[in-house]
Amino acid sequence: MFYLKELELTDEEKFTKFITRYKEECKDESIPISLNKENLPFSEFFKKLQLLSSLETCPKGFVPSKYFLIMVDDSIVGEIHLRYMSNDFILNFAGHVGYGIAPWERRKGYATRALKKLMIIAKDMKLERLLLTTDEDNVASQKVIVSCGGRYEKSNQGKRHYWIDLGEWILEESAMAIVFYKDEILATKENVYGNCVLSCPKGHVEDRETHIETAIRECFEETNVSLTLADYKKELNPYIIKFVDHHNQFIQKIIYPICFHIKEKGRPLAKEERILSVEFMKISKFLEDCSYDNVRQMVGMCFR
Repeated sequence: MFYLKELELTDEEKFTKFITRYKEECKDESIPISLNKENLPFSEFFKKLQLLSSLETCPKGFVPSKYFLIMVDDSIVGEIHLRYMSNDFILNFAGHVGYGIAPWERRKGYATRALKKLMIIAKDMKLERLLLTTDEDNVASQKVIVSCGGRYEKSNQGKRHYWIDLGEWILEESAMAIVFYKDEILATKENVYGNCVLSCPKGHVEDRETHIETAIRECFEETNVSLTLADYKKELNPYIIKFVDHHNQFIQKIIYPICFHIKEKGRPLAKEERILSVEFMKISKFLEDCSYDNVRQMVGMCFR
């Protein structure tokens, strides 16, 4: 389970172990200030973050920021923070977003997933665009930014500047339940703007829900098939779709595919008006008839 979490006082032991290992494995690599580069006692570091979280308490020369641990299950894999106001330092050098992924957790897509979640937080805060900067030779970070919609603007003082526009698009999160029973998959036929499409059950992530909880809830609400945490197998990397809805709004939706394997089919039943039919069908047939290439790809990845 992947999620962002605000640092709490109760995280001291876990955070301290993470930072210690991070610094040991980074060796000559520059340590971000947000990962306690100054080696402050945890209580002082936590207090510093609290002061930075509000404009009223933010030290002179700084801008307020939100700080999050990047979590996978119960383990810290990195941090990401949003500086949600600007000054000359932000616009000319630092940018609005910073993050650090543990050396042992890199090349797993965590930075991209964290940035996508932070974009939604920024959008909810009424921010219209974000500036992100990377070192000229940091190709990995540049790929993360571009994959999240970043557009290169210029290079300045050894930094490449990218802007992510949040104003035009409405950002949404959904979770998809990819449910297998032996050699069959749970499929839905759905009315999408007058077209019948074959796919898997999915729906919006509600406040404080994990992606797994959303997938379980949406599966039951749409298909009458009950899932439990015991049926969960793995969460795949999310993908983004963009479209214009029937209100002519520009939607950018991040979809989190969750794989489940069940031992009993239950009683599949279309429970929502837009769902035309629900059935378990042969996986091979689903892969032939599925309406979306990205869903077809996700189903295939469940077996890797």
